[in-house]
Amino acid sequence: MLSFNSMKVLKCFVISILIISCSKDSDNVSDLTDNNNGSGNGNITNSITYQPENYLKDIANFPIGNVVSVNRLNNSQFTDILKKDFNSITAEWQMKMRSIFNGPDNYNFSHGNTIVNFAKNNNIRVFGHALIWHESIPDWLQSFQGSDEEFEELIENYIKATVTHFAKEKTTINGQEVSVVAGWDVVNEAFTTGAENAIFRKKLGSDYVEKCFRWAREADPNVKLFYNDYSLESNSNKTQNVISLVNDFKSRNIPIDGIGLQMHTDYLNPSISIIEANVQSIINLGLLVHFSELDITVNKDRAITTLTYERARTQELRFKDIVTIYSNIPNNQKFGITMWGIKDDDSWLLNHHNNQNEYPLLMDKNYNYKIAHRGFAEGLK
Repeated sequence: MLSFNSMKVLKCFVISILIISCSKDSDNVSDLTDNNNGSGNGNITNSITYQPENYLKDIANFPIGNVVSVNRLNNSQFTDILKKDFNSITAEWQMKMRSIFNGPDNYNFSHGNTIVNFAKNNNIRVFGHALIWHESIPDWLQSFQGSDEEFEELIENYIKATVTHFAKEKTTINGQEVSVVAGWDVVNEAFTTGAENAIFRKKLGSDYVEKCFRWAREADPNVKLFYNDYSLESNSNKTQNVISLVNDFKSRNIPIDGIGLQMHTDYLNPSISIIEANVQSIINLGLLVHFSELDITVNKDRAITTLTYERARTQELRFKDIVTIYSNIPNNQKFGITMWGIKDDDSWLLNHHNNQNEYPLLMDKNYNYKIAHRGFAEGLK
């Protein structure tokens, strides 16, 4: 027979087991409920979605942008989200050479005009992307058989015509009349094998980047001129190439106002310390800094078919860290952060990586705010 003290010990042991069991059951229910809660809430534990209390443009002290196309501007759900969170837009492809340059001195600015007019009507800035990129060359130009001098005249005319055209649409900011199009990626991704072998370098010469910047400045003395590239946050060798380019430009009074770091990054790599070091190298140039195409992959290993809380949470913290890095840039060098898409299934990365189970943006496919958005917002504070 058990003593009285032994019975007390046994009773306490049984109660403890019951409490632990209930606690585990409760945790399991919470996980299931939260991970399937489409509306989300900022205070719900283990939910991959939430409802923001504030929108990004209202928190930031610099422009927050996203990419658009004419088709998406006809989608009211898309534009409602766009106008709430963002005050800068970039044409994803409809202001690139292939969309505009139909033939010698023949330009189609219609899509760009639609985008600029939408921006003007909604007090949104436009960033022009991109005048020269080796992966957006029209077929007729790619097979051009004329002389190098004739080719150079074509490109000079195209750059000047495009920049001049989009400089015409004005808006008023702080009492000052300015162009709706505030800046251009003049040259995109020059430090790549593709660019090295492209027709621009072959026919314009090794100094083609310099020429393009000069022509853009001649067309508009006020627009901000950027060089844009990927992996600048992770590839120190490429970053050094850009630094050398800028220092050379400065020494010879070639116009350049800013550097665009595309920021197509991953939820695990590179390390934040590597990103910080490379970004600081760009900051040290004294130019404007644009995080120009931000997205963060979470499934390069193809290990998941739906977004898990663990990866969503790591992505949230990654957004916070990257946005914090940008927030710490001197105010006079902040041009803004541009996201490369609004909702996951619109991202270019799904096709680029041939992986439909990728979730790199701030909203899910149903326009629910992911906790990635919360991380972005936290980085702004």
